[in-house]
Amino acid sequence: MNDEPEVYVNIRTCINMDSNQKSRSGVFSLFIAVILVKHTLADVLQCYKCSVSIEKYVVDNKTMTTPLCSKFQESSNYMVQCPYSTMCLKSISILHLQNGQEKEAITRGCAQQKNTTQIFRNKQWEQEHLVQEVYDEGCRPIINDLSGGSIKRHCYCRGNLCNTAGSFNTKSNVLLTLFFVCSIYQKF
Repeated sequence: MNDEPEVYVNIRTCINMDSNQKSRSGVFSLFIAVILVKHTLADVLQCYKCSVSIEKYVVDNKTMTTPLCSKFQESSNYMVQCPYSTMCLKSISILHLQNGQEKEAITRGCAQQKNTTQIFRNKQWEQEHLVQEVYDEGCRPIINDLSGGSIKRHCYCRGNLCNTAGSFNTKSNVLLTLFFVCSIYQKF
């Protein structure tokens, strides 16, 4: 029986490999690394992002443009990664005009859940980013006396790309779920 730890044995085996074996092992290690990176990226929430007017911002020295919600499509052009969110947001504003007409404006994106604090660690200050769970799923009106005749509603949802053009009416979703469960229950 060998008392060497398993990791030590594996490193020792790798050192004693011939160059052909090391090459195959390197390819295998690269394959595992790519899978791990893909898995990590897949774990990041994706939401649709669009705005009322074209917005430009810089990410990793690349200029990005937020597309218009008035031309919204469920396509990759509207998808963004939300590493500091667990929810997506759809914001609906209805402006009541003086002539009696209403104008609706929609924006979509990641829910604002990032809380950045300063932490003193290892004799230096560092930023620490935390994701706060501050919203409930569903829609709620935003009351603002300064809005001058507009009504605003924020709708929060969980799950990749959940802030589509569809409705956020959680009561109807619950009723549909109950109907589905009851219909299955009656079959048995």
